[in-house]
Amino acid sequence: MIHFSFSSVLMTFLVSNLLLVVISLLFRNENILAKLGFRLTAIFCIITLIRLLLPLELPFTKTVILPKALSEVLFAIRHRYNVFPWLRISVWDIFRLVWLVESIRRLITLFYSHWKVRMLIRGNSKDITKQEPYASILMDLCTENQRKRIRMRTTKFVNVPMITGLRNALILLPADIDSSDEDVMFALRHEVYHYVHHDLWLKFAVNCLSAIYWWNPFTHLLSKQIGILLEMRVDNSIVSEGEESTIRYLSSMLHYMGGDPERDDVSAQYMGMALKKKSNLLRRLHMIQNREQKRSHLLSAAMLLIVGSIYIGSYLFILENSTFEQGITESDRYTTPRDDDIFAIQNDDSTYTIYLPSLGINEIVDSLELYPQIKIYSNKEEYNEKIQNP
Repeated sequence: MIHFSFSSVLMTFLVSNLLLVVISLLFRNENILAKLGFRLTAIFCIITLIRLLLPLELPFTKTVILPKALSEVLFAIRHRYNVFPWLRISVWDIFRLVWLVESIRRLITLFYSHWKVRMLIRGNSKDITKQEPYASILMDLCTENQRKRIRMRTTKFVNVPMITGLRNALILLPADIDSSDEDVMFALRHEVYHYVHHDLWLKFAVNCLSAIYWWNPFTHLLSKQIGILLEMRVDNSIVSEGEESTIRYLSSMLHYMGGDPERDDVSAQYMGMALKKKSNLLRRLHMIQNREQKRSHLLSAAMLLIVGSIYIGSYLFILENSTFEQGITESDRYTTPRDDDIFAIQNDDSTYTIYLPSLGINEIVDSLELYPQIKIYSNKEEYNEKIQNP
């Protein structure tokens, strides 16, 4: 059976963070990043995203019991304590409640920020969609159906060209920067590419995932790295047309990047959905400069093997805590006490507490799949009544 449990969340946390550490090391070394290429690095990010989206335990997963010291810590987290006579609650229960509430709050904030950006821009910008040269450039770049869903505005709230919106896109150009038609053409081409290839949807989905895993700082790092890779993909599509196109594109990029940094800070404050440009300019320029560099197939194969092994291995094994001593346990998958008076009580959240009264110990499990013969009671009182009146 497929399970979502404390152990599956723990495994997802450990594995996804390990993958993110590996990816972060690639981003820190620009030479290695150039040898691998942004496409393979993007695959690593996608693998990590999939692992975060599927924090599950699969039917073929083999259980690995943690050492006793770690088991006791996790048992303390999962064990339900009598807070009030009518309430038994564990640290894990509290964390799940806080996780849910804060995730909902952050998702609402994300949607509200998206709406707020559009309202802010609408009242502090000028529509130039039908003006020249913007209209002609957009006509060359888009199909008729795409043009219907794209608006262009100039505003003082941005210092570099940006795009926001999901279904209906809004391309924002800086208001007080004199730009040639060629600069505008490359800027619009860059932003339209994001729209046509659904980059804003991907970015929004990653932001939603970051909101759900708000307690894990590495997910926010993943969001930033994916943003960089999206920019690199657009850069590569343009500079692949030849040296002349590369020089003109770089000239346009540097033209917009030379604006007022203080105003860019203002734009970053409000443009939560925008793909920020300046902070990773040097890395992007390095990738453009080294795009013709020969890829290292050996390094690529080694990294793919490492990342793939971590991902696949994370579903083959799962870490479980057990406070039962090894002397009373025996199973090919899990520690199963062998005692006549072992029994289970079902908890309100569909987990089970396994009791071993003769030794005065117990633990919480997510499924009785590995305890096929165990006696099940609805509560402790039912067990006591059964013992007193066999």
